[in-house]
Amino acid sequence: MSNKGFRSLWIRLQIEDKRFITIPFPIPLYIFEDLLDSFLDVLIIACFFAPKTPAPNPSSRVSVHLVKELVVAVMSLLRSLNSDEPYDLVDVATDKVKVLIKIR
Repeated sequence: MSNKGFRSLWIRLQIEDKRFITIPFPIPLYIFEDLLDSFLDVLIIACFFAPKTPAPNPSSRVSVHLVKELVVAVMSLLRSLNSDEPYDLVDVATDKVKVLIKIR
């Protein structure tokens, strides 16, 4: 967890010359990272009981091991978003839509 404070995600959207809509992400990023860390602990325990090789004809190709790897990747992404000073993540404008995503 960062001692510099917490970062939150802010989304700003404008569609066809209308007023901007600002949507703050309700959970600070470090809390979301802690929630994912707890979920990762549950997945590690579930991996002990789940087979590493999938069934011959599974109805779903998503396994517990794959979900665990995905959670680890998302956590590393959140750490990279949380580590720097405040910045603009996305700032895209077209003829009809403008999207601005900030990490503050």
